Amino acid sequence: MKIRQIQANLLEVPTDPPRASPAESRLGRKNTITTLAVQVTTDEDIEGIGFGYSLQGGGKAMKAIVEFDLGPLVLNENPLDPEGLFQKVYWRIQSIGRSGLVAQVYSALDLAFWDIRGKAAGKALCQLLGGERKPVEAYVSHTGWLWMTPGEIAEATAPYLEKKVSGLKVKVGKDLATDKARLRELHKILGPVWLAVDANEKYQLETAGDLGRFLQNEIGAAWFEEPLTCEDPVGHAQLANALSLPIAAGEMLFTLGEFQHYFSLGALDIAQPDVTRLGGITPFLKVVELCLKHGIPVSPHLLPEISLHFACAIPQVAPIEFMPWLKPLFKEYPDWVDGKLAPLPGAGLGLDFDMKAIQRFSVE
Repeated sequence: MKIRQIQANLLEVPTDPPRASPAESRLGRKNTITTLAVQVTTDEDIEGIGFGYSLQGGGKAMKAIVEFDLGPLVLNENPLDPEGLFQKVYWRIQSIGRSGLVAQVYSALDLAFWDIRGKAAGKALCQLLGGERKPVEAYVSHTGWLWMTPGEIAEATAPYLEKKVSGLKVKVGKDLATDKARLRELHKILGPVWLAVDANEKYQLETAGDLGRFLQNEIGAAWFEEPLTCEDPVGHAQLANALSLPIAAGEMLFTLGEFQHYFSLGALDIAQPDVTRLGGITPFLKVVELCLKHGIPVSPHLLPEISLHFACAIPQVAPIEFMPWLKPLFKEYPDWVDGKLAPLPGAGLGLDFDMKAIQRFSVE
């Protein structure tokens, strides 16, 4: 089998509600997400789809990278060998960068290769990985943005609680007093719902320690996510050693080596790799293998439509994050069954682009 054509579309996909994380607070609320959608066609007429995203620009660069750099590297190659393709591209891009936008673009291609591999075998991705389709544990994270009051968060989360979803992640990062008051009120409103707290790298070590003790002792939070900049693994290690509250991070780590460095310092209790920032499924599985070697559970960042396949196949991957940003792109999307997220029935990724939506969101 050989790759014959790669079609790339640059999109601005609407998000509801608008996002506003601590990392983007100076930019105000954002109501779209820049997305690269690719369709890879083979000489056997099997089409695979893939996608990547960027939160703060770079869309035109992403499209140029796939059209002029990475796409030509994989044309006429075998999509059933994603590891071989990854190695070829990895060694050819060392001078233009192996992380950032380059990795995010290759992620879209790698997802498409695995989609083709699954379709060729008549198996879902989770089955290729040795698992089976089943509902998996997930939590909601798109109803707890920084701009939302506790009442607004509770109102936005209510439909999921009716579906028996048991966990919610909420953003913090305004100031310590405001964050504590907001979390106290939200905890009181939601009662038995477990809370994870995400600072998106906003805090310095002393403030993070203060909030961490509050989350640990008063809120009973599930974890404290990205309390510090990702460039401070030593600080993460200090927090992890000082608190019984689990420290989570990983969405801003783009390579296997970065995860290895964090683990060597004891800086993480929960790893949160992003399959579309690492370079796709192929390197993601290597990160998961490293996590398991170190006894670190994995809760993937975003992309529930992909992450649920990992959770179906790898017991240490849980819970997954339900952030349905890309739902408008697909004809069907995973849904909830008794508080868990259920995969779709199709082969490969189990996803099909809604081409009318692709055209509607196109910015070309």
